[in-house]
Amino acid sequence: MKEPISGLSLFSHNMCKDGIEMARDVLIIGSGMAGLTAYNMLTKAGLSCLMLEKARGVGGRMSHRRHDLGGYDHGTSFFKVTSPIFKKFLQTYVDQGILDLDGGVAVAKPAGNNLARAMAPKEADFLAQKQVASITEDAGRLQLKDTDGVTYEGTKLLITCPMPQAKTLLHNHWDQSWPDAGQVSYRPVVTIMATMVARGDELGLAKLMGAGNSTNLWEADKPGRQEGHRLVVHFDEDATMPWLQTDLKELAGIMSRRLADAGNQVLDLQAHRWLYAHTKTAMDGGMLAHRDLPIWVAGDGFGLNGVESAFLSAHAAASDMIKKR
Repeated sequence: MKEPISGLSLFSHNMCKDGIEMARDVLIIGSGMAGLTAYNMLTKAGLSCLMLEKARGVGGRMSHRRHDLGGYDHGTSFFKVTSPIFKKFLQTYVDQGILDLDGGVAVAKPAGNNLARAMAPKEADFLAQKQVASITEDAGRLQLKDTDGVTYEGTKLLITCPMPQAKTLLHNHWDQSWPDAGQVSYRPVVTIMATMVARGDELGLAKLMGAGNSTNLWEADKPGRQEGHRLVVHFDEDATMPWLQTDLKELAGIMSRRLADAGNQVLDLQAHRWLYAHTKTAMDGGMLAHRDLPIWVAGDGFGLNGVESAFLSAHAAASDMIKKR
């Protein structure tokens, strides 16, 4: 499987004059399902792409946290598959043993990020830990500047981050004919990852943590996972809200004590927070294409089916970009 490396080593290989990274046909912001889908479609069509991701690797919410005790899928470890085109796309990965697809539900194996890793860009096309600070147009080209002051140049731009972030990034370049970005709303989620000495009642453990109507998953119950008593608890929205500003290490300590005080033996406990975990209200249409500039916006904000919505949106955007190449 392709595994992207950090952006720093790539940058030194691709630098052009005036401190501008080598120009590409398409710049892609974000490496979740939308960004990865578009990258694969665009490069297959012969367009050169550069993907920028603020995290350390690809996947977005299709993520996995490594740990000596076996690791945790703290993001989306399974997702619905209802669209024929999405099912056809995934069949390749089912055949490769990367994905289980049964009853309209897909599960990556042996970890939640394995599908994303299989779809990852080649090393020279991926820059990790790069936060885009601004977008400008210069002589018919689009330029992105990151928080380190490095500039990246491309003919076209695809933004696949959550809609509030896309609106902020585009700033004055937001097409006034587009719908209000506020149409899209998201549900935040606190996720607790715990390894227990013994497997207990997941509902009882989640209740001790005050997780509300949570989603609780034992890692060992998923296909291809290591044995062990690793539990992932995704809090519901009401239970998440009080912890939105809490330091994650402090939050992990609080939850660990709640479990221990009730007599549970905890070997490891970690916390994560997703501000844009699930789309609550979506924008009409499959994607956004700027009237005057070569800018497209795609992602899971165009539907309510998470990973599948991101795929379908990116498929629509990439198809339009290829048509207008």
